[in-house]
Amino acid sequence: MRLLIFLFIILSFSFSKDLILVSIYPFYDVVKDIAGSNFRTEVLVPPKADYHLYELTPREIIKLYVAKIVFVSGVPLGEWEKKVEKIAKGKVYKLSEGISLISYGHKELGKDPHFWTSPKRMLKVVENVYNALRENFPKYEFTENYLKVKRKVEKLHRTYLETLSSCKIKTFGAIHPAFGYVAQDYGLKQIPVMEEHGHGDISPKELRKLVRKIRKGKIKVILIPKGFHSKLAKILRRRYGIKVYEVNVKIIPNEFEDYYSIMKENLNVLRKALKCM
Repeated sequence: MRLLIFLFIILSFSFSKDLILVSIYPFYDVVKDIAGSNFRTEVLVPPKADYHLYELTPREIIKLYVAKIVFVSGVPLGEWEKKVEKIAKGKVYKLSEGISLISYGHKELGKDPHFWTSPKRMLKVVENVYNALRENFPKYEFTENYLKVKRKVEKLHRTYLETLSSCKIKTFGAIHPAFGYVAQDYGLKQIPVMEEHGHGDISPKELRKLVRKIRKGKIKVILIPKGFHSKLAKILRRRYGIKVYEVNVKIIPNEFEDYYSIMKENLNVLRKALKCM
C-alpha cells in the first residue's frame, strides 16, 4: 500500500500535462492525434504484451487513478480490461460504442474485439474519441485535429475498398480468427481453421488435423496474426506447401511506424495473399 501511495504521488507530480490513457496501441495514434499537444497521451498495456493473459502492474494501476480520461476497446480482451473499467469508473470511454460487433463464430469465445483492423469501423472510433474529448475538456478545440484524422482514416477505408474489391481470391482461412471485420466490410469471407483463439503451441496431432481441414476445405490462403504462430506458419509453408501470410493484427509498431502505416502494410499483405489488382 505504501508503494502504491508513493507511486501515486510521484506520478501525479511528474505529468506537466493532463494524462489521457488508451488501453491498447491500435487506438493510440487516433487518440493522440485528435487530443493534440495539450495532453500527454499514453498506452496502458505494452504493445507486445499478450492481451488475453496480461496482468496490470502497480505503476499502471496508479496511472489509471492519475489519468483524466481512459479509452478502452469496450470488448474486454482479458480480465485486466474489466479491472481497468472498475478502477477508472466514471472516466472510462468505450471505443466500440455504436459499432456493430461480430462474434468469433463460437458462442463461448464471445465477441471479436479486433474491430480496429477495419478502417470502416475505425471511422466510428474517431467520432467516439472526438465526442469524449469535447465532453471532458470543453475549453479546448479538437475539431481541426478530428477532421485531419477522419480524412486519414477515410482515405485508408477507400484504399481498402478499392483494393480488396479486385481480389481474385475472396475466401481465406484464419488461424486465430481475427480478420472477421475486414472480411465483412470488404466483401471477403473468413473461415476459422482452429477452434480456439490459437495463441498457444500446437501438438503434432492438432497439426495433422489442421492440415486435413485446410486441404478438405480447399482453402488456398491462410492468414495468421504476426507473432502468434510464426513457427507454425513456417511448418505449414515448408512441410506442407500451404500459403500462409502473417498480418500485423495487434498493430505492433517499430520505431518508424504508426497505425496508419501498419494498416497500409497489412493491405499490401492482403493484396499479395488474395491476388488483388
